[in-house]
Amino acid sequence: MSSQKVLQLDPSLYPGGIAIWGALPAIYDTNGSLPDEGVHVHARLTVGGPKCIDETFDAVTVVVKDSEGSSVTFTINGTDASDYNVATILKRRLKYLTCPQCGCLHGDHDRDAVTYHQIHTCEYCDTIFEDTEPSISNPVMKLKEICNDLGQDRPILDPVERKNRARQERYKGGIQIWGSNPAIVWTSPKLEEGGIHFHGFVRQCDVPEVDETYGEVSVDGIPLDPEMVRHLMAQRGLPYLVPFLCTLHCPRCNTAHFDRFEMATSPHDIHKCDCCGHEFATPDERGDAVSNPLVEIITKLYSEHSRLFPNRP
Repeated sequence: MSSQKVLQLDPSLYPGGIAIWGALPAIYDTNGSLPDEGVHVHARLTVGGPKCIDETFDAVTVVVKDSEGSSVTFTINGTDASDYNVATILKRRLKYLTCPQCGCLHGDHDRDAVTYHQIHTCEYCDTIFEDTEPSISNPVMKLKEICNDLGQDRPILDPVERKNRARQERYKGGIQIWGSNPAIVWTSPKLEEGGIHFHGFVRQCDVPEVDETYGEVSVDGIPLDPEMVRHLMAQRGLPYLVPFLCTLHCPRCNTAHFDRFEMATSPHDIHKCDCCGHEFATPDERGDAVSNPLVEIITKLYSEHSRLFPNRP
């Protein structure tokens, strides 16, 4: 078994700012490379300058100063980092809990990572314990407390002036698409950017020729909604939910239905169209479902990619 790739990160060494995220897979990827898993880090020496670190690690140990000025280390693993991003995208409020038996910080995963619950089971010693309220626990909230940054939302800059009307035929090496989402830790004085992050590979290689965040992205003339992109990225990070994801159309107005936030993580049978207000049931053959229009759109994009590049794996 290969050793873990761990970064020791002291934010004070990067006055241009650091940012830390969970590495969620792209919602669309025709590059063929293995998806990143773990903790993704950006670090800059100067504000707006080049990234000294732009890499994904199995874990990141952050060295920070506490309220008394003492150095404290805190290690973020990939599972907790990704669960944080999934919960934040889907507007779940997080806290951290400590197991009363073994003292370890508790992490809620899979369905529990997005579902408020009062009874928790320690992943280290299996002790069952009760919180004072229905909650979701993630250890990275302890790091945010140390950094005096308990907020999961922060102001963002929407790069509306940047638009990308991509054609798959131009990118023979493939494309990759993610939704931008709030970092676990962000120390730059510049605002985080929202929108859609796009990688374009003109040829098959490890480094994209296009690596940018856009306010608007379309692929082969099909516009991608940033909120749907973020939702699908989070939804695919929840193993229990993946079999229930589909695209449903309102039987009255034929609009593709979008289940948001609370409904985005709870498979259900009755849906209400945002366009015409009509309530409709999931088709009998599917049972409970969660609808995101991008599921259907991405299937079409993959079909077009296969038509354009029939010899690509």
